Amino acid sequence: MHELGLVYQVVKTVDEVVKQNGLQQVDEMVLQVGEMSDVVPRFIEEAWRATAPTTDYPCAKMTVEIMPAMAKCLDCGYEGHVNSFAPDCPSCQSSMLKITSGRQFDIKEIIAK
Repeated sequence: MHELGLVYQVVKTVDEVVKQNGLQQVDEMVLQVGEMSDVVPRFIEEAWRATAPTTDYPCAKMTVEIMPAMAKCLDCGYEGHVNSFAPDCPSCQSSMLKITSGRQFDIKEIIAK
């Protein structure tokens, strides 16, 4: 489960932000996980529940926002949501898609004081 390693990296990044900004308390971390990423949101949440007590933020909430798989068809020009498991153009069924979003794993926001 590589999600545990990702959670540790998120905590490391939050540690740096806390230190750089002289923050005292982290209330929430908001992550963005793309539908086409190799990250399973439920596993991230489970990894956080297991990890949180061992961090400096045991009461912080971790919120995971799922970002849709978006693409542009290079054949017909369609722009919009695509099936994340078999990304063919929903308009012309072409496989000539340029994925524009949905592969990311980002820290969107750190809510802290």
